[in-house]
Amino acid sequence: MDNKEQKFSLKYTLTGFFSGILISVVLFIIIINSADIFLNTESVSAFFAEHNTVAFILFLPALLTIVIGYITDLSINNILREKDLKFQETKQYSQLIFNFTESLRKGESVKKSPDLPENDKIVKSLINLNEEIEKRQKEEDRRKKEDSQRAKTSEGLAYFGAVLREHNNTIDELTQTVTNELVKYVEAFQAAFYLIDDTSSENKLIKEVSNYASGKKRLASKELKWGEGLPGACIIEKKTTYLKNISKDYLEIESGLGSAKPQSLLIVPVVTQEGVIHGAIELASFKKYEDFEVKFIEQVAENTAMTISTLKINEETATLLKESREQASALSSREDELQKTISEMRRLQENADMQSSAFRSYQDSTNKALIRAEFSNDGKLLFANRKFLKLFEYKSNSEIENENILKFAAPENIDWFDNLKELIFNKNSHFEGLLKHLTKSGKTLWIESSYIGLNNESGKTEKILFLGIDTTKLKTDVLNLDFKLKQHDEVLFAGEFQTNGKITEFNKKILKKLNYKSEDIISKPVSNILTEKFAVSFENIINQILTSGNPFEGEIEFKNKDNEPVFLYGTIFSEKDINENINSLRFLAYDYSQQVNFAEKIREQEDLIQTQIKEIEAVKERMNRRTEQVREEMRELYINTETAYIFSKKTFEMLPDAVITVNKENNIEFINESAIKLLNVTDKDVTGKNIKVLFPETDKKTEGIYLGDILNIDNNEISTGIETKVYITDDTGKPKEVTMLPVKVSVGLRQQLSVFLRENKS
Repeated sequence: MDNKEQKFSLKYTLTGFFSGILISVVLFIIIINSADIFLNTESVSAFFAEHNTVAFILFLPALLTIVIGYITDLSINNILREKDLKFQETKQYSQLIFNFTESLRKGESVKKSPDLPENDKIVKSLINLNEEIEKRQKEEDRRKKEDSQRAKTSEGLAYFGAVLREHNNTIDELTQTVTNELVKYVEAFQAAFYLIDDTSSENKLIKEVSNYASGKKRLASKELKWGEGLPGACIIEKKTTYLKNISKDYLEIESGLGSAKPQSLLIVPVVTQEGVIHGAIELASFKKYEDFEVKFIEQVAENTAMTISTLKINEETATLLKESREQASALSSREDELQKTISEMRRLQENADMQSSAFRSYQDSTNKALIRAEFSNDGKLLFANRKFLKLFEYKSNSEIENENILKFAAPENIDWFDNLKELIFNKNSHFEGLLKHLTKSGKTLWIESSYIGLNNESGKTEKILFLGIDTTKLKTDVLNLDFKLKQHDEVLFAGEFQTNGKITEFNKKILKKLNYKSEDIISKPVSNILTEKFAVSFENIINQILTSGNPFEGEIEFKNKDNEPVFLYGTIFSEKDINENINSLRFLAYDYSQQVNFAEKIREQEDLIQTQIKEIEAVKERMNRRTEQVREEMRELYINTETAYIFSKKTFEMLPDAVITVNKENNIEFINESAIKLLNVTDKDVTGKNIKVLFPETDKKTEGIYLGDILNIDNNEISTGIETKVYITDDTGKPKEVTMLPVKVSVGLRQQLSVFLRENKS
């Protein structure tokens, strides 16, 4: 710019100068011609001496043109300088805009430069673009994170769905498997699975049924009282407890290498969507779980609760069916025995006169086997055997002699004796049936009773004989069974239909579920309320039950009043009479719709996972190709590195200084000839051994620094790259001063310390 300005200054100034000279020359010629002066030096000098003003006029144009040229140069230079300044500002502005744009293109985080004008539209636009890009990048990162979390949750739910399906033989197997798999999947280090034990009628307990990596302190306590501890509180509240700052006294995770305190404790209730609580899962971990991981563990616990509910319902149903069959069989057997006994008693009564001795013998046997008493015609107690006295809690006959028969009957049977007298005295018959009685202390007894009128020789009834069998336990069991069946009738879907498929009974629960009234379906074919798909196979199921007698267990597909499918899972079994003839079919089931919907969701997730697996396979293939390429590059790099190592080793061998190299274990990797001569050792005696073989510890007190005391790769006090005077010892133990130059190199995990030694000659 300076050269250019000087060029313009010379141009206009010189132009002015020569123009002025030219004007002055022209004026000079005009003046000379006008004055008729000879053109010689003396004449001209004399003229100008006489006329001084003319000389000034002659030089005035040159002076004026020079001044004008100079002023012109100054103006032009000022204009060019302003243009150049604007050009530099524009260039700088363009460079700032370019740098700003390049940062945006590279995805770097940029801020507004203070050199850029605030009100510039382009700057504002670029800043807005930068903010929009950062906002979109954050949104993209958040979306990727959420997609990753959803994918991991879906994969985990599918995995644990398979675990629950494969390990649902028993609750113990299920809880232990879920505990083990959950610990591995969520990277916990200690876990316990608690279940509610409600077998005790007085107090509920919480039992630890499975655990993982529990220490001795945790294993010592296997039971918790109801509501005790964090698991108890979690079960009562049915809410997740997540502690990120755990008390030092709570627990520690033990291993063969020691013990450590966990960073977080997560206790999740094992509860169904309907709010049925079964227990809790406790997880201790060295890491803190994110919200999506906590929700995932809660979903696993909920699915586990559904499976446990299914197992419990199946177990209770099987137990009730077994008890029902056993009690029905026992009751039928006892009824048969009682019928046989009463028939035998009638036969003995008809032949009483002929077989009095046999009758007395039979009385003795019945006194031992049956409850026996005799009453007068007006109902007064005449005699009671020991079984009667013991059962009704009396000590002797004298205590209850002449007591009215209604004393031993339940209050609701107040009219029963009048009916008994009608049978015996007026109809010449007898009474058989199950009666409710009361003991002395007011306890209830159920006795399968027979009341028979005993006739005298003239055929007139003179007293009433009572024989009975205590069926209190059996009746209580039946009542309990009826109560449990009633409870199950409230919990389970139940129904009964004939062998031809016509409905005889449906409980309220299934009627409500199907949105039918009882009169809408009773006496109608059950196929009317089944789905078309299931109705086809239903007839085969009935035929199979009737033929083999084996119950059917599986899905039962009904349709409600709006023709929407209702999925139940349960058992269809036959009901037989005492002759083992099938007279009807019953079913017990629970709502399976949620599991079906859940299975459908799992199938959708599995399809999504398969798609993702294919994408992963494609990425894996690309990664394999890239890995192979990197492997080739690493192989070439290794060759180059080895070549460089050989060159450096050869270089060290040729150095006049002694060179010793040790690795990160302080073992000697390299020693050159100069070092071997200096230390008077051989290569094979020291290579691969600890540096202490060259510089052993010494007790000799010598002024200065002994190399053996400081030469250690882990010694951070060694000044790398700085020469230091130290001493070594020769074979006789005499100290020898040397100059040490240490060089420490690290490549990845590999470290080397090289020491250059030069003997100081005195």
